[in-house]
Amino acid sequence: GKIARVGDVTVEKAMARLWPMIEEHSARLRPADLYPKWGKLELWVTPGDSELDVAYCKPELQFVQMFREIDGVEDISKAVRNVEIGFQGELYENNEEGFRTVRTADGKAVKPAVTATSTDRQPSEAEMDELMEVLNSQVEASSE
Repeated sequence: GKIARVGDVTVEKAMARLWPMIEEHSARLRPADLYPKWGKLELWVTPGDSELDVAYCKPELQFVQMFREIDGVEDISKAVRNVEIGFQGELYENNEEGFRTVRTADGKAVKPAVTATSTDRQPSEAEMDELMEVLNSQVEASSE
């Protein structure tokens, strides 16, 4: 999904404030995989509009792990008002698998980058399907 924030709300604070909503959304979206991990989920972020870079495994794109609690912030609900943040979750239809990416412990891509001019590695059919899903969701989002 995507988050939004305004003013001086940092990504870290926005994620901490949205954590319960994102965790519940994740567990409802993929209950067999994620509901058993409730309370132990890891959430990671990338810069906005980087879906294609993620899908292409761009080596310069590194995920950053977020945390449920922020040092020095006793009550995140008082530090960040709900009108200062937002969350747009993903929706899966017709048993859709959804987009997944495999990353190292420090947030870097495990697979080599997919490039249009590379003869070393062509995208697999599954990777092409993932790319098409990302592109189609962006087209749908921009037409709304």
